[in-house]
Amino acid sequence: MNRTQPRQRQQARSVAAERRASAPAAQDDFQLEQHLFYWLTEIIGRRNRLLAPALRPFGLRVPEWRVLASLKSRHKASFKELAELASFDQTTLSRTIDRMVKTGLVTRLSDVDDMRVTRLALTAKGEQLFHDLWPTVNELNTAACSRLPEGGGAMLRWLLGQMRLALDEMIEKRRPPRNLRRGDAE
Repeated sequence: MNRTQPRQRQQARSVAAERRASAPAAQDDFQLEQHLFYWLTEIIGRRNRLLAPALRPFGLRVPEWRVLASLKSRHKASFKELAELASFDQTTLSRTIDRMVKTGLVTRLSDVDDMRVTRLALTAKGEQLFHDLWPTVNELNTAACSRLPEGGGAMLRWLLGQMRLALDEMIEKRRPPRNLRRGDAE
């Protein structure tokens, strides 16, 4: 544990206590099924439980599929872009990329505009694997949306995009000014 963690924990507790004091008493009758993120987690979990066995014969796991799909969509992405796109923490992404490079699915490329940046791209083998897996993944996606009304999938994508924008705004508001971030020169 570093020296700032106890201080950060205490600050977090203080903020939480302030929020509790100003929040309505409805917390006492909290129902998990009324919490939107519960449902999002449930859906992703079920999808992953169905997807994992389909990926296994190809030697892939769900995180590797997320990298494969992200790189198929973005072609050449920096590590940072890919972490954001596939919603990975950097340690997990680093291990996943290392495995995928070893198996010949992903390659590392130098960025022609900035030699400090490494770009990641699918190899021909990675492209072929994506094409082999896509019908199975698409069938799963279609089945998951089969009970939605016409246009429901498009509406859901738009709604989730709006939620992401709202959360991005919160992240930006809470980000310390650039000159106060760790590692920045004073």
